[in-house]
Amino acid sequence: MAGALLALLALAPAALGAAALSNDSTDDASLLYLSSSDWEHQSAPRKVALAADFMRIFCTVQTMSAASLADCLDRDKADGAVFERAMACVSALSAGR
Repeated sequence: MAGALLALLALAPAALGAAALSNDSTDDASLLYLSSSDWEHQSAPRKVALAADFMRIFCTVQTMSAASLADCLDRDKADGAVFERAMACVSALSAGR
């Protein structure tokens, strides 16, 4: 978990800069910066792509498929940032093993 947070801190400034330069934020969106509303407006293939990107960056042991993560985020309507909800989805799966 600490490693993921360090990676997050290292990637955040570059990702913020890239998002600021983009005219179409949905093309450069990351799960890290999406609100719940933004998530709901993504197409199913885009959700899976965002989930796969999240898994590639933040999960060293990929016990959950990107499609399963996208499904978990669709089912989980809890308040909070999509990134936090994604971490909870992955953590719940890891705890269940």
